[in-house]
Amino acid sequence: MRKLMTAVLLGGTAMTGLPAFAQDRPADAASGDIIVTARRQNENLERVPAAITAFSAANLEARSVRSDSDLQAATPGLTIRQTQGNNSLTYSIRGQTADTFSGTPSAVIAYLNEVPLTIASASSFYDLESVQVLKGPQGTLFGRNATGGAVLFTSAKPTDKLEARITGRFGNLALREGEGMINLPLSGDKAMLRVAFDILRKDGYIHNVFNNQTLGNQERNSARASLTLKPADGIVNTTVFQYEGVDGTNTGASYAWSIYGCGRFNGFALNCNSSFLIPYLAAQKTLGLYQTNHPGDARHHGFSWQLSNTTSYAAGDNLTVKNIFGASRARVNSVQPQLGVPYVTIATYDQKTGNTGNNLEVKTISEELQLQGKALDGRLNYTAGVYFQWQATDTIWPQTYFLNPPYPPTFGTCTAGACVTSAFRTHDQTSAVYAQATYALTDALKVTGGVRYTWDKIKFSQLNVADNPFYGTFPDESRTFHDPSWEVGLEYQATPELFAYVKTRGSFRAGGFNGAAVPLNIPAVQGGNQFNAEHTQDIEGGIKYRGEIAGVRTTINIDAFNQWVQDVQRVEFPPPAAVTVNVPSQIVTGIEGEASFRLSDMVEVGWQGAYVDARYTNGNVTIKGVPYLYGPVADTPKWSGTLWAQLNLPMPASLGEVSLRADLYGQTGQYFSNASSSLVPKTFLPGYALLNGRISWNHVMQSGLSLAVFSRNLGNRGYFVGGMPLGAALGHNAAAVGEPRTYGVEASYRF
Repeated sequence: MRKLMTAVLLGGTAMTGLPAFAQDRPADAASGDIIVTARRQNENLERVPAAITAFSAANLEARSVRSDSDLQAATPGLTIRQTQGNNSLTYSIRGQTADTFSGTPSAVIAYLNEVPLTIASASSFYDLESVQVLKGPQGTLFGRNATGGAVLFTSAKPTDKLEARITGRFGNLALREGEGMINLPLSGDKAMLRVAFDILRKDGYIHNVFNNQTLGNQERNSARASLTLKPADGIVNTTVFQYEGVDGTNTGASYAWSIYGCGRFNGFALNCNSSFLIPYLAAQKTLGLYQTNHPGDARHHGFSWQLSNTTSYAAGDNLTVKNIFGASRARVNSVQPQLGVPYVTIATYDQKTGNTGNNLEVKTISEELQLQGKALDGRLNYTAGVYFQWQATDTIWPQTYFLNPPYPPTFGTCTAGACVTSAFRTHDQTSAVYAQATYALTDALKVTGGVRYTWDKIKFSQLNVADNPFYGTFPDESRTFHDPSWEVGLEYQATPELFAYVKTRGSFRAGGFNGAAVPLNIPAVQGGNQFNAEHTQDIEGGIKYRGEIAGVRTTINIDAFNQWVQDVQRVEFPPPAAVTVNVPSQIVTGIEGEASFRLSDMVEVGWQGAYVDARYTNGNVTIKGVPYLYGPVADTPKWSGTLWAQLNLPMPASLGEVSLRADLYGQTGQYFSNASSSLVPKTFLPGYALLNGRISWNHVMQSGLSLAVFSRNLGNRGYFVGGMPLGAALGHNAAAVGEPRTYGVEASYRF
């Protein structure tokens, strides 16, 4: 039945052209238009020449999207990768992502209120105005490195109304969550304050039979304050400060997936250092998905804060000056249960020194000055600006390999095969200038052109941490990268309901240094730690329709694309350490979109889906004289889709509003290694389908009370969401398990 439902879901998505429903997105209350900021201005989604999936706060709630990992089921084509578990997440769009331990910047950049977001761990979604997922290279307006896309989080803005809301959620896995907001007009619409918070407690879902520890526990406290000031006509200043503290345990890649015996695969010699553990694979199947047998701790602790200040000044009817300042800091200490076997092949502690847990600290300051305006009698609409960002990242990775009992170990001597601590600092100083403009050739036909030029200076140095063999031995390193990003496109408003576009873009990801490799001033393939910039170009075309078909209100958006990537930044694990190399070339081809149909005032149905064919056209790399072959592309299911329906029950207004919603998400299988055809075989994860649902009763008896019952993974299906591919280094791979069925009740009161 599960295979049948997945086939119907994904096949139906492909045949219908994959579209989306207006109420799934942030909307202007007066016009009903769906408002997005993909071009750094407020625009109607159906008039923006780009592939975008956008959600209002109400729709995130309707779909029970409460965290980053939940967002995948609502956005086919977006993969939330889990490598080391629930607190190690990376976004992937159109085959573009960042590998664990690679040192490369993410290809999909997250923003909070137009400021790049420093992510310390998985986060909670609360008091948001919207979430927008932009697909494809975003280099002109959102900067280099965004070669796969961008995810824009916009927090709810202060208003001139006195209001408050309090929400409580309780469910299985001992879920307890409290969320609240208060909005205070301090001086009419001249000074407005909004304060929101979210407090979450939730038990884990994986039992470690070795030490009776529960993996996946969550303790999260988050708060946000937003202050808007309007000191004079045309001037608006908004300051937002957010803090989040996270504690708990990591799920890790807890399921032992594959272990190699000695031999060859497709002509490549396999690492068989862990072959003595092969018998344990049968024991793992007996334990099942939600039990593991792994020695060692799994604690996770992190905190982050972010400050943004946005000032806009209307200098006239046709010019707005905007300044965006950002500052942030994030810190994480995380002990990862790596590979799910009762023997430590790799541990995140150094037995010799006692250094424990992967440590990461990131500090960032950014400044952007922007001009937005119109010219030539309103036919030219432009955005131009300058951007600066300074970022310092300190990373400490303690490691012990093939650690013999006892557990926990006695620190002071290294009785394992190897003990070492990688400790390094990366400074990244970025500056850029950019401009993008759209010119109306006719009332229906417009042309867009944009360019951004970026200078990236990266400095790399070793930290003075015990058992770092490189400190004081190797000099600091520095590299500078500079390249343009560009966009050219045409858009055509064929009828009031039908919009079409075609565009081509180019962008890049800066190169850099891999901290775990030997810090020689040469490329990683020659035995050093350096890798070069990655470049990409694409062509994308799409149509958007919003109107009526046979009397049914219909929204249809569909796009097709082809993306070329050169010098793809990928990590590999040849002993003794991870290195990042540039794979020669990759092509990604696909079609994605969404559709919705309002069959009546009671019934709404829709599809969302994506087909992504990512492949290496040249995956041959030689690392220190040893040939490697990359392929297939990891973390990119070929098909993914969602089938959804919402029923609004006919109720007397005096009783309130009752609605039922169901979302069925499915995806085909995916690899979790980029070298599955050579050195790291047996890393293919099967596809799966998940059913999510929610029943809501809003404005109970015309009061401020709203009630709901919700569930995710209603069928309690076991599935996998990523993995840790250490086969080339250790001969052992492990998979990360997705969350089992969760359910609960929710009560919210608005004052």
